[in-house]
Amino acid sequence: MSETPATRQTDHDPVSSCLETARLIVCSGPGGVGKTTTAAALGLRGALMGRKVIVLTIDPAKRLANSLGLAELTNTPQHIPLEEHLDELPDPGEGELWAMMLDQEQTLAELVARHAPDTGALERAKENNIYKLLSTALAGMQEYMALEKLHDLYTGGYFDLVVLDTPPTKNALDFLETPKRASRFFDERIIKWFLPDKSKSGGFFSRVFNAGSVVQGLLSKIFGENFITDLVEFFDTFQYLIDVLKERGDMIEFILRDPATYFLIITSADPRRIKEALYFHEKLAKLDQKAQAFIINRVTPEFQQVDVERVQDAEIDQLLREHGLEDADEVARMRDELEAHYRSLAKLAVKDRTSIETLGEKVGRHVLQSIPLLGEDVHTLGALLKLSNWLTPSRPVTA
Repeated sequence: MSETPATRQTDHDPVSSCLETARLIVCSGPGGVGKTTTAAALGLRGALMGRKVIVLTIDPAKRLANSLGLAELTNTPQHIPLEEHLDELPDPGEGELWAMMLDQEQTLAELVARHAPDTGALERAKENNIYKLLSTALAGMQEYMALEKLHDLYTGGYFDLVVLDTPPTKNALDFLETPKRASRFFDERIIKWFLPDKSKSGGFFSRVFNAGSVVQGLLSKIFGENFITDLVEFFDTFQYLIDVLKERGDMIEFILRDPATYFLIITSADPRRIKEALYFHEKLAKLDQKAQAFIINRVTPEFQQVDVERVQDAEIDQLLREHGLEDADEVARMRDELEAHYRSLAKLAVKDRTSIETLGEKVGRHVLQSIPLLGEDVHTLGALLKLSNWLTPSRPVTA
């Protein structure tokens, strides 16, 4: 008999305990392993447990919207009306599910508007070329704005669980290291070198960026004639944000280290993906963090031999004939193909099991949760519910 969440024999369920107590769940791991869909399933299960959950994705692709059956998501939290899908879901009670996709340009604009001392400062910021670069193209800005949005959702008081879907491993590590970088970068001892000293006629800028300096000439050739003017104006205009951004970095560092923040590493059973997941695990340890669970998606199921043997040759022949396949040679060919496909799946299942056992030896079997390769794409809340049952096998639910 095929395994189901209800029949799975398990003495551990690390994901359920996370969903019960977490304030923030960070979903990280390699790309292309179903991380965003898993984050959506975690959000749904949290909502069905009676919590007010928001799933925030930093990935600009539309995978989260697709998983929730939506056309698109924006930078504004969007409510998913679970009560309208009771044909697919159990009653969520007081639980709520929300979702959003980070827009770094809009988030920066909202931050500036919120803290600008006057409308003039806001307009000057929008016209500044350095600001335009920050809001659209500067490497690392996405991570900074993700911190800002995460801070707002976490401290806003409405949501009691934030599920964060991060980019693939390398970018996720950049995100986790961003709070420290923000605190260092916005240290006033560093920033002061970029601010014009209005009390003196000289100073750093007059010495280094005077009209005839080699530095100014070089930078002007690279960035344009107005680069220095834009740079000075940018730091002068944004002085009011320096303390805010440094405080954000410190606050997010505190949030990421809070006992109610859980890291889940999502991977597949492919040995290359397992290796990448272990790399992330090691990097987490260097940041004094740890993964509460490893979720291994798309695991090839191991068919029990009795499932195959109980289907007799005569039964197979009868089934094929019922579908209009009576030619003996055609039937024989199809039987051979089916047997070859089964043998291929059996080998892949053993390979997946070996990879998972290797992972368990390194991180502990008790933190592993494997999800079988499902026979359908997840584009509806009903399909998302089936996936969530595999994530929390000790407490499966049905509509």
